[in-house]
Amino acid sequence: MVAMQRRVLATKERIYSSIIEELKKAPLTEITDRNIISKAQVSSGTFYKYFRNHTDALRELENNLLKDYSFVLNSDLKYWHVEKLTMDSNSVKLIQNNLNNTFKFWNKNNDYLLVLVSKNSDKYFFDQLISETELQNKKILAKCKTKTKIKITSDKLKVDAFAHQLAAAEIESFIWCYKHLDYMSRNEIKEAVAETITNAPFNLIMQKNVA
Repeated sequence: MVAMQRRVLATKERIYSSIIEELKKAPLTEITDRNIISKAQVSSGTFYKYFRNHTDALRELENNLLKDYSFVLNSDLKYWHVEKLTMDSNSVKLIQNNLNNTFKFWNKNNDYLLVLVSKNSDKYFFDQLISETELQNKKILAKCKTKTKIKITSDKLKVDAFAHQLAAAEIESFIWCYKHLDYMSRNEIKEAVAETITNAPFNLIMQKNVA
């Protein structure tokens, strides 16, 4: 049973990898099942045993990565407090040291991730990355509101706007940095992302700064 599961995973990984390689060369609308089957060196029967078509395989790959991303991001952010990001003079260093799992995720998967957010792929993956990051940001704000003395505005629109703006900035920062991986060290990437987060408009959700 275990050996069979490993073979299935290995076969699917070849298919995923083939999709990524094809998307590097052409947009999703121009890719066919035949392209992927040939590239992955699997039979048609094997391919259709696991997937309806190549877009179905792409969606499974994307959802697998999103599931992993959600897990690592949640594990990194669950101990965060907004007041430390807004008041601590060492907040950049704080973020660098507390996004380790998220950085490991990007380091491990950056080749796939950059292709999946490129213009050749569909917009689903990019939108879901932002949505998941936005969700985790809201969790931090909710926790701060109930478990710390910090005052978060009760204006839902302001909280939602802040969470979304910060999420979009974070993801765009990751994408830009990893596109320039040949010119940036891992530490420089950490610093760039951390600066993006600490430069966020925190006054948007802090009650003491809200009119």
